[in-house]
Amino acid sequence: MKRTITATAITGLALAAATATAGPAQANDKTLQIWNAAGTKVVAKAWYDDSTDNLCVRSYVQGQMATVRIGPSGGSTFASANDAGFGKSTNCTGNMSIPEDRYYWMTLSYPGRPSKDANFYT
Repeated sequence: MKRTITATAITGLALAAATATAGPAQANDKTLQIWNAAGTKVVAKAWYDDSTDNLCVRSYVQGQMATVRIGPSGGSTFASANDAGFGKSTNCTGNMSIPEDRYYWMTLSYPGRPSKDANFYT
């Protein structure tokens, strides 16, 4: 009995020490791409940067609108961004203040191509 209590206490202390010295959660960035019909060129790209809570989108074809949306799992759209591919443009939301370690979905859409979807933890 005494050994069990000692082993349990040592395990508890080790867990407490590991928790106290653990660093911040690793950033969970996410990137989606849509390719042209031939599969030879990326026509749209979207990404979520967890360290800054920014959602960005870029269309690589002038005049073709790429749209990215993000929201909590099981919920509706929280934020979105559009880019029409003029120049070397990229459109970002700015800091969205998304809580850490939450399950979110992200969707990238582009005219005439199937959308790309992903689920991930922030």
